[in-house]
Amino acid sequence: MSKKRIIIIVLIAVAAWVFAISTGSLVVQIIVGVLTLAMLVIMGLSFRMLKKQKRVVSLLQGSTASPEARKDALAKLAEGKDANSPTSIFARAQLQAQDDPGAALRLLDRVELKAYPPMMQDDVSLLRVQLCLGLGRTQDARKSADLINLDNPQRAQMKAMASAIIAEAWARTGKSKDALALIDTIEYPKENRDQIEVQARISRIFARFAANQRGAARNELNALANDNPDYLGKFVLPQFKVHPELQKLARSVLQSHPSSRQAIKGSAKRLGR
Repeated sequence: MSKKRIIIIVLIAVAAWVFAISTGSLVVQIIVGVLTLAMLVIMGLSFRMLKKQKRVVSLLQGSTASPEARKDALAKLAEGKDANSPTSIFARAQLQAQDDPGAALRLLDRVELKAYPPMMQDDVSLLRVQLCLGLGRTQDARKSADLINLDNPQRAQMKAMASAIIAEAWARTGKSKDALALIDTIEYPKENRDQIEVQARISRIFARFAANQRGAARNELNALANDNPDYLGKFVLPQFKVHPELQKLARSVLQSHPSSRQAIKGSAKRLGR
């Protein structure tokens, strides 16, 4: 809860009490008293939740250094008294997602979406979309993608990346036109721009292929490979369960890429020694 909101709430409460006292009515004062008490309880719960979230964020920030750091953070969250709270489960799923997406998804699914705080539900759905796409569960990804409110003002900073990820879910489940239209609306921020652009390009390839624009899909695969051949892993690795024809197309592009030919020549030289 921001300082500005707290000030507004306090001013409203003061104004309510001034009015109640000025009326001289005991009934009005009791009503205002009950409302004030309810407000204090809500604020107390909000501060308590905020404190928990800050602790979780601190653990997440410290876990990015290495797998060992993530393991340590996971252990701390799992051993905490709030280990099974929605906030803790979401944090644990985020940590596990990097090393074991399947386990992360199973953990996330232990809690119904409606049980998470409203402000977290879009984040939870987005993580679920990413995990499902990574496991080739495109229909499940689509279900979660359709629950996300891209115009949520509280999550404006995640809109670009969320749009790029949702576009992939749509493109792989029959909404190629909507996916392409969504990608065209993305406004790329300075922060994480490269990462978002790569995801958007991957989503566009899925959409082009689904729209039967095979030539355009191949051209964009070539462009992606020119930037980094590893990006084509999303299309050729088996865990992503990509359409066989698109997988074949991506392999063809990858095999004809100069870096692949150089690797083959290098292997041949080593074998010939």
